[in-house]
Amino acid sequence: MNKPSLTLATRLLHWSVAFTMLGLISVGYYMVNWEVWSLYPIHKALGVIALLLVLPRAIYRVKKGFLPADDNASEALNKSIHCAHWGLLIGTLLMPISGMLYSGFGGYGIDVFGLTIVPNNYTENGAVPFNETIFVVAKEAHSYIAYALTALIALHALGAMKHHIFDKDATLLRMLGRA
Repeated sequence: MNKPSLTLATRLLHWSVAFTMLGLISVGYYMVNWEVWSLYPIHKALGVIALLLVLPRAIYRVKKGFLPADDNASEALNKSIHCAHWGLLIGTLLMPISGMLYSGFGGYGIDVFGLTIVPNNYTENGAVPFNETIFVVAKEAHSYIAYALTALIALHALGAMKHHIFDKDATLLRMLGRA
């Protein structure tokens, strides 16, 4: 059965969010593991911009619904795939939100390439949180969401490869605008 072609909006929103999230997660892991603190301002600014990409995608996906289930897959597998898609959508929303809460309430401030959204709260001893509880919870959430989102993205990419290599169907080609 031929599946309907994907709209340009679907493809653009998908790939722009995908590459933005992959980039931000990669830079985030790099910053934390190698203690490259100089990247934080860029990471935070791009995280705010990412939210501006993710919001329209989430609204569009909720409004339009998810792509149809695979006719050849079991009901349990289709439900798992549906849950994974929801997880990706929610994770891409919560990732920048938790980062903004972490940075904003942690006293680190949020600047988007020179435009101050939330001022910092620095003293001679470093950043002083505006709200310690929100800061700690958001910091932990940001880390856990990154790991969960990384796992979901890996599963999503593996699923796309499975469709393309083993099933030899047009799923990946449709997302690339070639089917």
